[in-house]
Order: sequence, then C-alpha cells, then structure tokens
Amino acid sequence: MTHYGLDAREWRTLEDEVLALFTLILRVDTTNPPGGETACALVLKDYLAANGITAELVGELPQRQNLVARVKGTRPGPTLVLMGHMDVVPADEKEWSVPPFDGVVKDGYVWGCGATDMKNQVAAEAVAIARLARAGADFGGEVVYIASVDEEVGTHCGVRWLCEHRPD
Repeated sequence: MTHYGLDAREWRTLEDEVLALFTLILRVDTTNPPGGETACALVLKDYLAANGITAELVGELPQRQNLVARVKGTRPGPTLVLMGHMDVVPADEKEWSVPPFDGVVKDGYVWGCGATDMKNQVAAEAVAIARLARAGADFGGEVVYIASVDEEVGTHCGVRWLCEHRPD
C-alpha cells in the first residue's frame, strides 16, 4: 500500500520525522503576548541547516524573529510560499490534562499548545522543504518557507513586518 507515492516504510519514516520536529517545537513556549518565537525559529533553523538549507532570522524585535528559508529550483519558474506562524494563545495549565508545553504524544494524539494552530503545519512544511532539498528534485522556480511571528495578536512583528520590510 502506498500513501501519496510513498511505500509504508517511507511513509512511517516521514511521519516520524514530522512528529519529532513537531513535538520539539511544541516544547518551546511561544505565547503571544509576550512572544518569544525566536527560540522556536532557532530550533527550525537548526533542523533546516542539518538538511542543507540556509535560513535567516528577520524581524523588528530580537525575541520575535521570523524565519525565512529558500530552496531554488534548477530553472526559472513561479515561487511557492509555505507559511505558518509560531506564536500561540495563552494556555492556563490548570485547564490542561497534560502540561501545555510538553509536546506529549498520548492516546494517539499530540498534545500541546499550538498542536492544531499551527505548529503542526509549521513542522510539516519544514519537513516538506527539507525533503525537497534532500531529494535534489528538478523543479522550476523557488519554494520559500516562512515561520512567522505575531499572528495571534497581529500588531506589527510578523507578516505585516515582512510585507513592509522584506516583500521578497
């Protein structure tokens, strides 16, 4: 049986890679306010670097840096942006059955603040771009990966800042 062109072993390896990165970034408290996404961005930057991708941290505030990485194709073509945000809403630990920043896998689910909004997608997209880079795929254009900050409050540091200061 195949899943999206991957055999069962390849699919499980991909799931394991996403889960490892996902639970790792869930353990970083990126509650907004006050923010603190740079710590999460550094985890992602290290992961991407281990996969041959250079990423940069950009932003207005040192503790609230967006991560941007690019994988260029072998020929001209369109740009595809994969983007998600790292910040999460406040979590009252008393309301959780597991600590909100432990990134726990329990009863077949991943538990943590940001698990469904949206560190799941941030991790999956990072693995997707890493897999693309590792494969040396022949494609046209460029894939840009952005892990942004400040989506939950949206005042100035995230996508708004990127659009104003780094429209590229």
